[in-house]
Formats: sequence, structure tokens, C-alpha cells
Amino acid sequence: MQFKISGAHSGLISPDMTFSLNFTVTGHVRGPISLENLQNSLARLRERHPLLATRIAPATESAPACLTTDGVPAIPLRVVERTSDQDWLREVEREIVKPTPYATGPMLRCVWVRGADVSDLVLVCDHLAGDGFAGVYALRTILDLLADPTLEIEPLIPPNLVDTLSPEMITIMQNALASLRAAAASRPGGRRPEMPSFVHPMHVLPFELTPAETSTLLTRCRAEGATVQAALCTAFALQFAAQHPEAPIRGIETPISLRPRLIPEDRGVYGNYISLIYTKIDCTPGPAHAWDIARNFRKSLLNVTDEQIYTIPLMLMSIADTPFGGPVVDINYDLSLSNLGQVNIPTEYGPFQLEAIHAPTMSPASPNHRILGVTTFNGALRCTFASFDPQAADILQRVHEILTAMLSKRE
Repeated sequence: MQFKISGAHSGLISPDMTFSLNFTVTGHVRGPISLENLQNSLARLRERHPLLATRIAPATESAPACLTTDGVPAIPLRVVERTSDQDWLREVEREIVKPTPYATGPMLRCVWVRGADVSDLVLVCDHLAGDGFAGVYALRTILDLLADPTLEIEPLIPPNLVDTLSPEMITIMQNALASLRAAAASRPGGRRPEMPSFVHPMHVLPFELTPAETSTLLTRCRAEGATVQAALCTAFALQFAAQHPEAPIRGIETPISLRPRLIPEDRGVYGNYISLIYTKIDCTPGPAHAWDIARNFRKSLLNVTDEQIYTIPLMLMSIADTPFGGPVVDINYDLSLSNLGQVNIPTEYGPFQLEAIHAPTMSPASPNHRILGVTTFNGALRCTFASFDPQAADILQRVHEILTAMLSKRE
């Protein structure tokens, strides 16, 4: 089986690429997992989601580059004995900086942090083939198969991008890409800047709220006319503004899922359906307070136009029958905040209970790149903060203090 690579990625990737587009989704599972059962579930996972079991077939004189399932080995499984509740974090740090072997595939691998009663399943996915929701759907399929190894499943094939885009959307993308190509041509040599190499050490830090705290946050956000996304972005922006008082205007990158727009009947397809929105937050000291900033941020996202959504083609959709392509957009921002919101998948799978989903964690691209992944599952909001910043723990502590202050008083 073959999948076409969109132009948005064709100029970015190569079989020997040395940087990572990885992200992880981690499930905290209670129940008696066996090695044989898990290996069987991973083997059958590719039946459900063939896209994750692909490799890059380079372009030839007669055919463009594509993703193919031909000759792709089994999904790798590494087993680590579980000694603490934090072991999954160390495995995430270890795995997301390891580039996907695009020449051989597959686009997903698994680390089983094995305990006697509880385990953590770390799925290492690649943004070339999937988004955060895709990782969650893969986790759900694995748990379904662990509960019933004989379960009959049908393949879910991602639709081609040109089959989902309206003529208006295509026009917007064509105009945007023409501008991007013109900007690239104006650079010395007409070349895109090189992607940065890895910097170590990288930190992955958890930030979690109890179900009671999560309920309080949701209630307060509704009362203030804001959202959880807006409240979290505000807390981070205020922290960075306090850290750099000479620059009170801070930038946030928001990945937006296009699944509701492009595949409204989505049954859990594995694919990448993301656009990126960039927002400036004014944290200038004055009469405006935190909830005012949060409300303004929410309004800015509500007022996003189609031109903004379909101007950033890089992560729009990985697998597509489209000639579109262009350079990476260079935009400075403080934080990329990827929030899957309320994750609505079951908690019970036969003898297994999915007790927590740890938020998608992506590998930062530079020393100044900070990424916060957010999920709400089983009543609790959970975040992972990925950064090369040696002050990452201090940043997260200050953000927690700001958020606590926002919730503790009516400003």
C-alpha cells in the first residue's frame, strides 16, 4: 500500500533526515499485560492504521517519493521495568530525540514500562504521519486488541487532502505558498535556513491537576468567559513577560485540529490534520489583569480566519494528493501549546483500565523552543512541558503560581 507525500513535506524530509518530528502519547494502564499479547496487538495495529507502518520510498525518475508499507518491519517494542511513577518521563526524554528511521520505517514504536499491576505504554509517533489525536486512537486500538486479541478490525485509510479541501481553501493555500516561495527566493542563495540540530539535555516535566482542581479551573474559565487554553497561555505569557520586562508582547503558537473541518465523520483515522496559529499577547503592566488577557486571547482564536488557518501548510496534513509545497515559516514565539481538550475514549477495556493519558510530548526544535502538551481525561488535566531551557522547572513553578493566583481570587 502506498500513500502520497504532500508537497508541504516533500521539501522538508529525506530518508536520512537527522532531526526528529517525533511526539509521544503515553497511557497509564492497570491490568495484566503479557509480552505475547502486546506484541500481537502491535502487529495487528498496522491492520487498523496502515499509515503508521510505512517507510519513505525515495523518488525515482518515473515516480515521486511516497510512503509505502512494502518491506516495513514489525513495530519496535522495547520493554523497561517500572520502578516509579516517573519512569515514563525518562523514556519519553530518551525516545523523542531519536529520529524515525525513514528509510526502513515504521512511523511508530512502543516502549512498555512494565510493572506488576500497572504499566505505562509510551507510543512514539512521527508528525509526518500523525497528529496527537492519531496517537490517542492508536493507543485505543492497542487496548481494544489487548482486551480481545481476536477482535475483527477494518483498516481506516486517511482521505487525500484534495478530497477534503474546498476550492476556496485551495485558492488560499496557493496564494499563501506563492508568498512563501517569494520570501524564500529573496534569501541569500534562495535557500531555506537549515533545521537546527539537537541540544542536550532536554527536560520533560509533568504538570497535573487533580479532578477537583480541573473542575475548579473549568468552572472559573466559564465564569470569566475564557477557556482552559486561554488561561494556560496567559499564565505562560505573564511568566515570560515578567522574565523579560523590556518585551511585554509575547507570542504563542497554537496547533489547531482540522479534523472537524476536513473529516467530520472521523472514526479515529490515523493521519495528520493540523494547522498552526500564531497569537501575540500584550502583557504590558497596567489596569488589564490576567482574566482580561485570557478573554482577549480566546477572542483572537475565535476570530481566526480561513486565510490564517490555510496559510500555514507545513502541518496541515501529511498524506495528500497535492502539488503544494513551500519553505518552513520562520515565526518567533515563546510557547507552542497543543491542547487535545477532553479526550473521549473509554476507560475500560476488558480486564484493563486506562487510568490516565499523559499529554502528547513533542521534541523541541531549538534551545528556545518550548512545548506544552495538554489533555483532559478521566476528569484530570495533565500537561507535559518539553524544553531545553535549564530553567524549565522554575518556569513551570512560576506558571503554576500564576495560575493558582488566577483561580484563588476574583480580579
